[in-house]
Amino acid sequence: METFQRIEKKYLLDQKQYQELKEKLMDHVVPDKYFETSIRSLYYDTDKFELIRRSIEKPEYKEKLRVRSYGKADQDDEVFVELKKKLDGMVYKRRTKARYADLMNNIEKADFKDRQVGNEIRYALNYYGKLRPAVYIGCKRHSYSGKDDESLRVTFDSDISYRMKDLSLNESDKDKKVTDKIVMELKVKDAMPLWLTSLLDEVKAYPRGFSKVGTAFMKEIRGE
Repeated sequence: METFQRIEKKYLLDQKQYQELKEKLMDHVVPDKYFETSIRSLYYDTDKFELIRRSIEKPEYKEKLRVRSYGKADQDDEVFVELKKKLDGMVYKRRTKARYADLMNNIEKADFKDRQVGNEIRYALNYYGKLRPAVYIGCKRHSYSGKDDESLRVTFDSDISYRMKDLSLNESDKDKKVTDKIVMELKVKDAMPLWLTSLLDEVKAYPRGFSKVGTAFMKEIRGE
């Protein structure tokens, strides 16, 4: 079982901001052990997309259920199942593993590696009613951790794509672009270090609410 509790802030960067900030950051961070990954996620929702619609409204409390792999997923591979909750700016994530084919066939009957997290996932499935794969999100991620504070994580997501049909954890020629910007996430246990706040001010990068899956959903609704 993996449990995370931390503050997460997102930033949308253009290419100039990204290059400037990355250069300034190198004195303070190092590539982490998952430095370069291809992330593929399936977000689960009801037929009416209730979880995504609620998230777009930016409530004080929201949660999401997703299945995630790092690279191509074959039927017999174990992939991550994550229940992610956000309350008053604090993110709580519970994560376990299960066989990819079992999750796609019937997530409620999947054999979760961690029983406790599995029970929490089944509770969410029962609470919201029938949840199904609703949106695929893919991206390339580069990850760093703090030189002096390993709990600090900085990630940059690019080539962010989505689709809402023919869903699986693998890329497709039907994938569409979510944004041309770079999505940076800062993840800290407590307050953000002052040196990082200063660097962000220098490149005029300011936190903003941004949801990949929410943005994808709205693009689809608008027919973009």
